Amino acid sequence: MRPSDEIITQYKKKICGVAKAFDAFCSNHSLRYFAIGGTAIGALRHKGIIPWDDDIDFVMPRPDYERFLQISNELQPEYDIFTYQNNPMYHSVITKMCDANTSLVIDPRVHTVVGAFIDIFPLDACLGETNEEREKFFYTTKAERLKAENLRMHYFFRDLLSSIKRRQFDEICDQMKSHCHHFLRNNVNEFERYENIVSQTSYENSEYITYFGTHYGAKNISLREWFDDYFYAPFEDFEIRLPKGIHEYLTKMFLDYMTPPPPEKRIALHSFYYLNLDKRVSWEEAREEMKKEGEYK
Repeated sequence: MRPSDEIITQYKKKICGVAKAFDAFCSNHSLRYFAIGGTAIGALRHKGIIPWDDDIDFVMPRPDYERFLQISNELQPEYDIFTYQNNPMYHSVITKMCDANTSLVIDPRVHTVVGAFIDIFPLDACLGETNEEREKFFYTTKAERLKAENLRMHYFFRDLLSSIKRRQFDEICDQMKSHCHHFLRNNVNEFERYENIVSQTSYENSEYITYFGTHYGAKNISLREWFDDYFYAPFEDFEIRLPKGIHEYLTKMFLDYMTPPPPEKRIALHSFYYLNLDKRVSWEEAREEMKKEGEYK
Protein backbone atom coordinates (compact mmCIF):
# COMPACT_ATOMS: atom_id res chain seq x y z
CA MET A 1 0.00 0.00 0.00
CA ARG A 2 1.37 3.40 -0.99
CA PRO A 3 1.55 5.88 1.93
CA SER A 4 -0.29 9.19 1.70
CA ASP A 5 1.34 12.20 0.03
CA GLU A 6 1.78 13.75 3.49
CA ILE A 7 3.68 10.70 4.75
CA ILE A 8 5.83 10.60 1.61
CA THR A 9 6.69 14.28 2.13
CA GLN A 10 7.80 13.49 5.70
CA TYR A 11 9.76 10.50 4.40
CA LYS A 12 11.59 12.68 1.88
CA LYS A 13 12.59 15.07 4.65
CA LYS A 14 14.05 12.12 6.56
CA ILE A 15 16.15 10.90 3.64
CA CYS A 16 17.35 14.44 2.94
CA GLY A 17 18.57 14.51 6.54
CA VAL A 18 20.47 11.27 5.91
CA ALA A 19 21.96 12.71 2.70
CA LYS A 20 23.16 15.83 4.54
CA ALA A 21 24.83 13.69 7.21
CA PHE A 22 26.43 11.53 4.51
CA ASP A 23 27.82 14.58 2.72
CA ALA A 24 29.23 16.01 5.94
CA PHE A 25 30.80 12.69 6.89
CA CYS A 26 32.40 12.24 3.45
CA SER A 27 33.68 15.82 3.43
CA ASN A 28 35.19 15.45 6.91
CA HIS A 29 37.00 12.25 5.87
CA SER A 30 37.96 13.35 2.32
CA LEU A 31 35.89 10.60 0.71
CA ARG A 32 34.81 10.89 -2.91
CA TYR A 33 31.12 10.46 -3.67
CA PHE A 34 28.61 11.65 -6.28
CA ALA A 35 24.86 11.83 -6.72
CA ILE A 36 23.80 9.69 -9.66
CA GLY A 37 20.84 8.67 -11.82
CA GLY A 38 17.47 10.14 -10.89
CA THR A 39 18.99 12.01 -7.98
CA ALA A 40 21.31 13.88 -10.34
CA ILE A 41 18.43 14.58 -12.72
CA GLY A 42 16.42 15.87 -9.77
CA ALA A 43 19.22 18.26 -8.81
CA LEU A 44 19.60 19.64 -12.34
CA ARG A 45 15.95 19.66 -13.43
CA HIS A 46 14.00 20.20 -10.20
CA LYS A 47 16.63 21.42 -7.70
CA GLY A 48 15.58 18.56 -5.46
CA ILE A 49 14.04 15.09 -5.45
CA ILE A 50 12.07 14.37 -8.62
CA PRO A 51 8.45 15.04 -7.51
CA TRP A 52 7.26 11.50 -8.23
CA ASP A 53 10.46 9.86 -6.93
CA ASP A 54 11.15 8.74 -3.37
CA ASP A 55 14.85 7.96 -3.02
CA ILE A 56 18.37 9.38 -3.16
CA ASP A 57 21.24 7.51 -4.83
CA PHE A 58 24.99 8.01 -4.51
CA VAL A 59 28.05 6.27 -5.92
CA MET A 60 31.53 6.04 -4.43
CA PRO A 61 34.74 4.88 -6.13
CA ARG A 62 35.57 1.47 -4.71
CA PRO A 63 38.54 2.65 -2.56
CA ASP A 64 36.41 5.36 -0.94
CA TYR A 65 33.46 2.99 -0.58
CA GLU A 66 35.58 0.44 1.30
CA ARG A 67 37.04 3.18 3.49
CA PHE A 68 33.53 4.46 4.23
CA LEU A 69 32.43 1.03 5.41
CA GLN A 70 35.55 0.67 7.58
CA ILE A 71 34.92 3.93 9.46
CA SER A 72 31.10 3.96 9.35
CA ASN A 73 31.05 3.12 13.07
CA GLU A 74 32.07 6.75 13.55
CA LEU A 75 28.71 7.95 12.24
CA GLN A 76 26.44 9.66 14.73
CA PRO A 77 24.19 7.15 16.54
CA GLU A 78 21.06 8.42 14.80
CA TYR A 79 22.32 6.77 11.60
CA ASP A 80 23.11 3.17 10.79
CA ILE A 81 24.50 1.18 7.89
CA PHE A 82 23.14 -1.97 6.25
CA THR A 83 25.42 -4.18 4.18
CA TYR A 84 25.50 -7.90 3.45
CA GLN A 85 28.70 -8.00 5.54
CA ASN A 86 27.17 -6.67 8.76
CA ASN A 87 23.69 -8.18 8.48
CA PRO A 88 23.24 -11.84 7.43
CA MET A 89 19.61 -11.19 6.46
CA TYR A 90 20.36 -8.19 4.24
CA HIS A 91 20.43 -9.30 0.62
CA SER A 92 22.13 -6.65 -1.52
CA VAL A 93 25.56 -5.44 -2.63
CA ILE A 94 24.14 -1.91 -2.31
CA THR A 95 24.79 -0.24 1.03
CA LYS A 96 21.98 1.63 2.74
CA MET A 97 22.64 4.46 5.19
CA CYS A 98 19.52 4.87 7.28
CA ASP A 99 17.83 7.05 9.84
CA ALA A 100 18.13 4.73 12.85
CA ASN A 101 14.91 6.08 14.39
CA THR A 102 12.69 4.97 11.52
CA SER A 103 11.54 1.61 10.15
CA LEU A 104 10.96 0.51 6.58
CA VAL A 105 10.28 -2.80 4.83
CA ILE A 106 10.53 -2.46 1.06
CA ASP A 107 10.11 -6.17 0.31
CA PRO A 108 8.62 -8.78 2.69
CA ARG A 109 10.84 -11.39 1.02
CA VAL A 110 13.81 -9.67 2.65
CA HIS A 111 13.51 -10.28 6.39
CA THR A 112 15.15 -7.00 7.30
CA VAL A 113 13.83 -3.74 8.71
CA VAL A 114 15.90 -0.82 7.50
CA GLY A 115 15.12 2.87 7.99
CA ALA A 116 14.50 5.86 5.77
CA PHE A 117 17.57 5.42 3.58
CA ILE A 118 19.94 6.60 0.91
CA ASP A 119 21.51 4.05 -1.43
CA ILE A 120 25.29 3.96 -1.80
CA PHE A 121 26.69 2.04 -4.78
CA PRO A 122 30.37 1.15 -5.22
CA LEU A 123 31.88 2.30 -8.50
CA ASP A 124 34.07 -0.47 -9.92
CA ALA A 125 36.40 -0.99 -12.85
CA CYS A 126 34.77 -2.33 -15.99
CA LEU A 127 37.09 -4.68 -17.85
CA GLY A 128 37.45 -5.05 -21.60
CA GLU A 129 39.28 -3.52 -24.55
CA THR A 130 36.16 -3.03 -26.69
CA ASN A 131 32.55 -2.03 -26.05
CA GLU A 132 31.46 -5.61 -26.65
CA GLU A 133 33.98 -6.98 -24.13
CA ARG A 134 32.97 -4.41 -21.53
CA GLU A 135 29.29 -5.16 -22.01
CA LYS A 136 29.95 -8.89 -21.65
CA PHE A 137 31.88 -8.23 -18.43
CA PHE A 138 29.05 -6.04 -17.14
CA TYR A 139 26.31 -8.59 -17.70
CA THR A 140 28.41 -11.52 -16.45
CA THR A 141 29.19 -9.65 -13.27
CA LYS A 142 25.62 -8.48 -12.79
CA ALA A 143 24.45 -12.07 -13.14
CA GLU A 144 26.74 -13.09 -10.25
CA ARG A 145 25.32 -10.24 -8.16
CA LEU A 146 21.76 -11.37 -8.83
CA LYS A 147 22.60 -14.99 -7.97
CA ALA A 148 24.01 -13.92 -4.63
CA GLU A 149 21.12 -11.60 -3.85
CA ASN A 150 18.45 -14.10 -4.87
CA LEU A 151 19.97 -16.71 -2.57
CA ARG A 152 19.23 -14.52 0.48
CA MET A 153 15.62 -13.85 -0.52
CA HIS A 154 12.80 -15.57 1.38
CA TYR A 155 10.45 -16.39 -1.48
CA PHE A 156 6.76 -17.11 -0.92
CA PHE A 157 5.15 -20.28 -2.22
CA ARG A 158 3.03 -18.09 -4.52
CA ASP A 159 6.25 -16.84 -6.15
CA LEU A 160 7.12 -20.41 -7.11
CA LEU A 161 3.62 -21.09 -8.46
CA SER A 162 3.75 -17.91 -10.52
CA SER A 163 7.15 -18.82 -11.98
CA ILE A 164 5.94 -22.33 -12.83
CA LYS A 165 2.82 -20.93 -14.50
CA ARG A 166 4.94 -18.54 -16.59
CA ARG A 167 7.54 -21.28 -17.27
CA GLN A 168 10.33 -19.06 -15.94
CA PHE A 169 12.80 -21.85 -15.30
CA ASP A 170 15.63 -19.55 -14.16
CA GLU A 171 13.32 -18.07 -11.51
CA ILE A 172 12.24 -21.53 -10.40
CA CYS A 173 15.87 -22.59 -10.02
CA ASP A 174 16.75 -19.43 -8.05
CA GLN A 175 13.82 -19.89 -5.71
CA MET A 176 14.55 -23.55 -5.04
CA LYS A 177 18.19 -22.71 -4.30
CA SER A 178 17.05 -20.02 -1.89
CA HIS A 179 14.68 -22.36 -0.04
CA CYS A 180 17.45 -24.96 0.31
CA HIS A 181 19.89 -22.29 1.46
CA HIS A 182 17.63 -21.18 4.30
CA PHE A 183 16.38 -24.67 5.20
CA LEU A 184 19.93 -26.01 5.55
CA ARG A 185 21.09 -22.80 7.28
CA ASN A 186 23.94 -22.70 4.79
CA ASN A 187 26.61 -20.20 5.86
CA VAL A 188 28.33 -20.07 2.46
CA ASN A 189 29.62 -16.64 1.49
CA GLU A 190 27.40 -16.24 -1.55
CA PHE A 191 28.88 -12.84 -2.42
CA GLU A 192 32.47 -14.06 -2.58
CA ARG A 193 32.43 -14.86 -6.30
CA TYR A 194 30.96 -11.44 -7.11
CA GLU A 195 33.58 -9.64 -5.02
CA ASN A 196 36.39 -11.60 -6.69
CA ILE A 197 35.15 -10.48 -10.10
CA VAL A 198 34.83 -6.77 -9.31
CA SER A 199 38.24 -6.66 -7.60
CA GLN A 200 40.21 -7.96 -10.59
CA THR A 201 41.37 -4.47 -11.58
CA SER A 202 41.72 -1.39 -9.38
CA TYR A 203 39.39 1.53 -9.90
CA GLU A 204 42.27 3.96 -10.39
CA ASN A 205 43.81 1.88 -13.20
CA SER A 206 40.66 1.49 -15.26
CA GLU A 207 39.58 3.75 -18.12
CA TYR A 208 35.96 2.61 -17.80
CA ILE A 209 33.90 2.18 -14.65
CA THR A 210 30.37 1.16 -13.72
CA TYR A 211 28.11 0.13 -10.86
CA PHE A 212 26.28 -3.17 -11.03
CA GLY A 213 23.13 -2.30 -9.10
CA THR A 214 21.61 -0.31 -11.95
CA HIS A 215 18.37 -1.07 -13.81
CA TYR A 216 19.73 0.49 -17.00
CA GLY A 217 22.13 -2.20 -18.16
CA ALA A 218 25.41 -1.59 -19.95
CA LYS A 219 24.46 2.01 -20.76
CA ASN A 220 25.74 2.63 -17.25
CA ILE A 221 29.36 1.95 -18.29
CA SER A 222 31.15 5.32 -18.05
CA LEU A 223 34.51 6.90 -18.62
CA ARG A 224 36.29 7.19 -15.29
CA GLU A 225 37.39 10.73 -16.13
CA TRP A 226 33.78 11.88 -15.84
CA PHE A 227 34.12 11.17 -12.11
CA ASP A 228 37.56 12.72 -11.58
CA ASP A 229 36.12 15.94 -10.13
CA TYR A 230 32.83 17.33 -8.86
CA PHE A 231 30.70 20.42 -8.33
CA TYR A 232 27.79 21.18 -6.02
CA ALA A 233 24.23 21.81 -7.19
CA PRO A 234 21.12 22.99 -5.26
CA PHE A 235 19.03 20.14 -3.90
CA GLU A 236 16.02 20.74 -1.65
CA ASP A 237 17.35 22.85 1.26
CA PHE A 238 21.04 21.96 0.81
CA GLU A 239 23.54 21.26 -1.97
CA ILE A 240 24.49 17.93 -3.45
CA ARG A 241 27.69 16.76 -5.15
CA LEU A 242 27.63 15.85 -8.86
CA PRO A 243 30.46 14.45 -11.00
CA LYS A 244 32.02 16.88 -13.47
CA GLY A 245 30.89 14.70 -16.38
CA ILE A 246 27.27 14.44 -15.25
CA HIS A 247 25.94 15.92 -18.52
CA GLU A 248 27.82 13.33 -20.59
CA TYR A 249 26.75 10.57 -18.23
CA LEU A 250 23.05 11.50 -18.18
CA THR A 251 22.95 12.09 -21.93
CA LYS A 252 24.39 8.62 -22.51
CA MET A 253 21.84 7.13 -20.13
CA PHE A 254 18.67 9.12 -20.90
CA LEU A 255 19.36 11.36 -23.93
CA ASP A 256 17.23 14.49 -23.25
CA TYR A 257 17.25 14.15 -19.46
CA MET A 258 16.01 17.71 -18.88
CA THR A 259 12.60 16.93 -20.42
CA PRO A 260 10.30 15.13 -17.94
CA PRO A 261 8.69 11.86 -19.06
CA PRO A 262 4.97 11.78 -19.96
CA PRO A 263 2.59 11.67 -16.95
CA GLU A 264 1.87 7.95 -17.31
CA LYS A 265 5.57 7.18 -16.74
CA ARG A 266 5.99 9.33 -13.65
CA ILE A 267 5.96 6.39 -11.26
CA ALA A 268 7.91 5.80 -8.04
CA LEU A 269 9.90 2.56 -8.09
CA HIS A 270 9.94 1.67 -4.40
CA SER A 271 7.30 -0.10 -2.36
CA PHE A 272 6.51 0.63 1.28
CA TYR A 273 5.16 -2.57 2.80
CA TYR A 274 5.79 -1.20 6.27
CA LEU A 275 6.79 2.33 7.29
CA ASN A 276 7.23 3.89 10.72
CA LEU A 277 8.84 7.33 10.83
CA ASP A 278 8.96 7.49 14.64
CA LYS A 279 10.97 4.46 15.76
CA ARG A 280 12.90 1.36 14.71
CA VAL A 281 11.02 -1.91 15.21
CA SER A 282 12.11 -5.53 14.88
CA TRP A 283 11.37 -7.72 11.87
CA GLU A 284 8.90 -9.71 13.96
CA GLU A 285 6.98 -6.56 14.92
CA ALA A 286 6.92 -5.30 11.33
CA ARG A 287 5.78 -8.70 10.06
CA GLU A 288 2.83 -8.76 12.46
CA GLU A 289 1.79 -5.28 11.35
CA MET A 290 2.06 -6.29 7.69
CA LYS A 291 -0.10 -9.34 8.35
CA LYS A 292 -2.79 -7.11 9.88
CA GLU A 293 -2.69 -4.86 6.82
CA GLY A 294 -2.71 -7.80 4.41
CA GLU A 295 0.78 -6.94 3.13
CA TYR A 296 2.35 -10.24 4.26
CA LYS A 297 0.64 -13.43 3.20
